[in-house]
Amino acid sequence: MKTTSFSLMAFSLLALGRPGFAQEDTAHVSQLNTVVVTATKFAKKQSETGKVLTVISREQIERNVGRTVTDVLNEQAGILINGAGSNPGKNKELYFRGATSQYTTILLDGIPVGDATGLTGNAIDLRLLPIDAIERIEILRGTQSTLYGADAIAGVINVITRKGSGKPLNGFGNLAWGSNRSIKGTAGLRGQRDNVDYNVAFTHFETDGISEAAPFDTVTNPQFDRDGYKQSSLMANFGIQATEQLRFTPFLIYSDYKSSYDAGSFQDSKTNNNKSNMLHTGMRGLYDLGKGQLHANFGYQKVTRHDESSWGVTDLDGRSYFGELYAHYNITGWLQALAGVEYRKSELMDTTLINTGTFGIGTQYNTSPYLSLFIKDLYGFSLEAGGRYTLHSQFGNHFTYSINPSYMIRDKVKLFVNISTGFKAPTLTSLYSQWGNPGLKPEKATSYEGGAQASLLQDKLELRVTGFKRDIKDVISYINYQYVNYNKQNDKGVELEVTAHPVKGLDIKAFYTYVDGAVTTVAATPGKDTSYNNLARRPAHTGGLNIGYRFSKFYVGANIRHTGDRDDIYYAPGAFTGVPQPLKAYTIWDMYAEYRFTGNGRLFLNANNITNNRKYWEIYGYSVQGFTMQAGIAFQL
Repeated sequence: MKTTSFSLMAFSLLALGRPGFAQEDTAHVSQLNTVVVTATKFAKKQSETGKVLTVISREQIERNVGRTVTDVLNEQAGILINGAGSNPGKNKELYFRGATSQYTTILLDGIPVGDATGLTGNAIDLRLLPIDAIERIEILRGTQSTLYGADAIAGVINVITRKGSGKPLNGFGNLAWGSNRSIKGTAGLRGQRDNVDYNVAFTHFETDGISEAAPFDTVTNPQFDRDGYKQSSLMANFGIQATEQLRFTPFLIYSDYKSSYDAGSFQDSKTNNNKSNMLHTGMRGLYDLGKGQLHANFGYQKVTRHDESSWGVTDLDGRSYFGELYAHYNITGWLQALAGVEYRKSELMDTTLINTGTFGIGTQYNTSPYLSLFIKDLYGFSLEAGGRYTLHSQFGNHFTYSINPSYMIRDKVKLFVNISTGFKAPTLTSLYSQWGNPGLKPEKATSYEGGAQASLLQDKLELRVTGFKRDIKDVISYINYQYVNYNKQNDKGVELEVTAHPVKGLDIKAFYTYVDGAVTTVAATPGKDTSYNNLARRPAHTGGLNIGYRFSKFYVGANIRHTGDRDDIYYAPGAFTGVPQPLKAYTIWDMYAEYRFTGNGRLFLNANNITNNRKYWEIYGYSVQGFTMQAGIAFQL
């Protein structure tokens, strides 16, 4: 029997008795009036910016107790998490508007988190982010290199963590049990006293899982073993109000996991295992200028990986450094300015690296000043226009820009257009690993976006339709165990989102996304270039429906997601060349229910894939989970 250290949390439930959980706000705030920070790096209503942005609120996150960050992101328009329904320890690949995870910048409280070890390009391994530490998530679509630098080609996901407030000492936590002998628990403390606030939380999750690889249908009585997974995370935020104008916020997140994994598609392994951990720490500083704010941010991140397989033992150590100084200022009631400078450095410590000239240490860095001007609601017209100049240590100097006009009609309908460019340098892994190519060129992107957003019927009905097009020159792909530059990648698509609040307590959200993409390769003969669809594992059509209803002390919700036909690239055992493998469409239905038995305690139930659909592939040759469930209790003291 498993032994765990959750008895203290279970005992603490006896202390329930004081108000704790925030009750649902009866005054609904429309999306256009929602204040966000990611669109412009300072607080703005969505009605004042033409950026396409989605907010996942704290209330929505609380309805995902026992689940993961990838589960929550997988329910959003334009985002597909490949591996969300697979074994918990399987890689979770994020596709944003058809682009792979390396084209999405992920922030923690505005500071980039990446992975210099290169498992998923520069993107952070989403398995390392604990959902219980999150206050809300802001998803910013489209190329955002002017404000957020390299890698922000498809979009930006800003994960905003919980902060301390209220009484000097508040305890909180949750405990859940589920299928495949899974158990998850969180315990923490938060509070505020005088000019200091804090939030500290520890989360542990473990499961026996399922077999990562699926057996061939022709195999009778397969003896594939379960591939287990264990993860622990510690998150700490501290806020120090040094003066009336000056605030410091030191932070630390440490997360590690251990997982067993299989040898490949349809191939079991009883010895392959991986250990990974992440340290993300630093400090944010803020000085109030009266008509603006001055921000100073520093972040340090270290990701280490130890992998044992039939291929041998691999140890990777990736380190990232980030520094930024920027300010925004209200020049007039309708004119605002933002200016800053940013420094980034990545290091990959690996003795197997080649052609680095630094004894196995791959490194690159860049410095980039940026400037943006904003027109704020001038007779309904708003505008952002800005540029960034990147000075890269290996790939020269590059200018990127963004132009983003929007217009509000009677405070209810917003029309918007975005034109922006981006720059992305090759990763250290793509340059220097055993599969690397030191001759790679950087990628350059141009994105176009336009559409309309409306709040109608006294904000009971909200609509948004967006069309987008993204062109990338010298796109880098990993083909047949080698990183190469193609000539160009052209992606396009449409997103349709509908949100309705027909009666008090009832929320309905639906979306449909269409994405199409093709890569062009240069032929030896002029005029004979070849273009073909290369969005492996990415469907042209996806859609989702979420319905939730709160009545009295109960809440019940259902989420349905449809993923259309797509192709995978299958590498047969021992093969070095992949072949296309068609994958059929599938639909997954999840449900959630909770009962608040006091103001600070609730029981919850998550039921996933309630139709027990196992007859589909996320990744060809890898298993998917059928019906699973998690049940438990959440509390505040």
